[in-house]
Amino acid sequence: MKDTPRTDKKIFEHPSGYEVVISELAYQLILELTAARAEMHKSIEERREESMKATAARSGLEMWKRCSQKAEQELVTVTEQRDRLADLVKQFIYILDITEESDGGRLFHPTNITSCRAGDLQKAGQLVEALRRAVKGGADE
Repeated sequence: MKDTPRTDKKIFEHPSGYEVVISELAYQLILELTAARAEMHKSIEERREESMKATAARSGLEMWKRCSQKAEQELVTVTEQRDRLADLVKQFIYILDITEESDGGRLFHPTNITSCRAGDLQKAGQLVEALRRAVKGGADE
C-alpha cells in the first residue's frame, strides 16, 4: 500500500525548486493566493496606467490653461491696440473735418491732403471717406 499515492495530498513545486507534498486544502489555498496575487498585480498595473492617463490629462489641462491665459492676454493687447488705432483715426478725421469761415464768408477746410498723382489722391479721398463713415458708425461699402 505504500506505493499507492494518497489522493488528499498534492505535490507542490516551491519557487526554490523543491517539491513538497502538501494537503489538498493547502494546495487550493496556494492556487487561490497565486490567483489573488496575479489579480492584485493586474489591478496595480491598471491603476498605474489610469494614474499616468490622469497625469497626462492634468498636464494637458494645465497646458490648455496656460494657452488660454496667453490668448486672453493677447486679446487684451489686441483690443487695446484696436481701440488706440480707432481713437487715432477719429482724431485724424476730426482734423480733416474742421471747417472754418474766411474773412469773405466762404467756408473752407484748412487741412488738405495733396498729391502729385491724381489717381493716388482719388484713392486717398475714397479711403478718407470710408474712414469718415466708419468713425460715424455708418456701414463701409
